[in-house]
Amino acid sequence: MKLPKIVFAVLFSLAHVCLLAQTTFQLELKKSEMIIRGTSSLHDWQCRVEQIAGTVTAIVDGNQLREVRGAAITAHVNSIRSIREDGTYYEKGMDKNIYRAMKPEQHPTVTFTVNKVTAGAGVTTVTASGSLKIAGVTKPVSITASVKTNADGLIIEGKLPVKMTDYSIDPPTALFGTIKTGNEVDVHFKMVFKASK
Repeated sequence: MKLPKIVFAVLFSLAHVCLLAQTTFQLELKKSEMIIRGTSSLHDWQCRVEQIAGTVTAIVDGNQLREVRGAAITAHVNSIRSIREDGTYYEKGMDKNIYRAMKPEQHPTVTFTVNKVTAGAGVTTVTASGSLKIAGVTKPVSITASVKTNADGLIIEGKLPVKMTDYSIDPPTALFGTIKTGNEVDVHFKMVFKASK
């Protein structure tokens, strides 16, 4: 019994995908960036997270991303630094307000662990569902991000809105409460990953 050519084509395609090995990609800190942007009763503000680490497990065929199997990202709270628009450091007073609110002595890191990844057409956009843990509180979140591949690895960019009170964080205040920060912040990220050797 002869099978139709289309069946052979499908079987060949499936076999090709199955033969592709999954690769673990490590975050390159020097090429990556994570910026937290928020508002206050005085002016908008932003902070840079200077210590982040992470891995992505994916299947890549040449320079084409086939599938993302999982990811895990860790950010160190004590590495959050307030910055001006030009990227220079702002002031330690604002940093202390952030640390006071997030309690890094008890909860030194913020972690995002991916449970499920849904890929768009051409796998240029992914929606990652997972768990975000901040200040000891874990909540389910969903992040949509763009993914680019190159000869070295992956570039993932996106934005995650976060409400501080969802994680039992009181929005920081200054000058005896006369300056108040907004409850919602946006975490902007551009993370560059390189294939592990």
